[in-house]
Amino acid sequence: MSFFQFLFIFLLISSINSTRIVRHPQDVFSTHQTFVESHRGVNREIFQNTLQAVERAIQYGIESFETDVWLTKDNVPVILHGGSNGDLDGFYDHSGYVTELTWDELSTYRTIQDNLPMPRLKDMMELTKDKIFMNLEIKDPRVDQVFEQVVSLIEQYDYFDQIAISSFHHDYYNKIVEYNKQKGRELVFGFLYNRNKQSKFDYTKKGSTLNIYYTDATKEVCDKAHQNGMGIQSWFGMDDEESTVIYKQLIKNGVDIICTNMPLLAKKYRDNYYE
Repeated sequence: MSFFQFLFIFLLISSINSTRIVRHPQDVFSTHQTFVESHRGVNREIFQNTLQAVERAIQYGIESFETDVWLTKDNVPVILHGGSNGDLDGFYDHSGYVTELTWDELSTYRTIQDNLPMPRLKDMMELTKDKIFMNLEIKDPRVDQVFEQVVSLIEQYDYFDQIAISSFHHDYYNKIVEYNKQKGRELVFGFLYNRNKQSKFDYTKKGSTLNIYYTDATKEVCDKAHQNGMGIQSWFGMDDEESTVIYKQLIKNGVDIICTNMPLLAKKYRDNYYE
């Protein structure tokens, strides 16, 4: 084998094994750059919260994705948005509640569109390891039980450098603070809020993010969060109309992360904005 053949093979192997992560947990507090996050994967092309939808985000070079997790009856974290109580109606070809079904049962279910299986959190981590940042929204309100299972997988896959945890159930923040103190880690928590909740925002949790509806992400809100050491993530509903006009205003306001249903459009505009 010639030197040049050896060099080519070496560079090829290095490129395959090298990390593709371009966002890390603490970046929102230091880079002053707006990151693009693909909501439930590329959900307008492939059914939401599936491996295939997230794989498409990786193929597109999106730096982050948001996905949702629940715990099954037998304590398996699975990827699913579900209804308010984890009901499967409108998502899968069976009815019922994810919390009342075992993984063996759920593994046979298929999405109502695209006929795709439900992934476990471990499947999602195996797909995305060292490839894309994950914003893991915990839908399940059983804080102690769910956090134990989620953090166990984060440890197992050494996933610390590419994950943030978010939830409307803000008690998860206390679990993360306790865990970080005990383990010397820097897991980041995002405080999710429903739309039109500006008066309820808590700006005192330095090192966390406010994950808020895009119309609430005003310049005043962004400035106040940044002054208190917090980041801002704006999110769109699944059926919201998005445009470059909206992205421009969010970037100008100082939003750190745009969680979007149109990640290619948002990324293209963001990239051009910073040129």
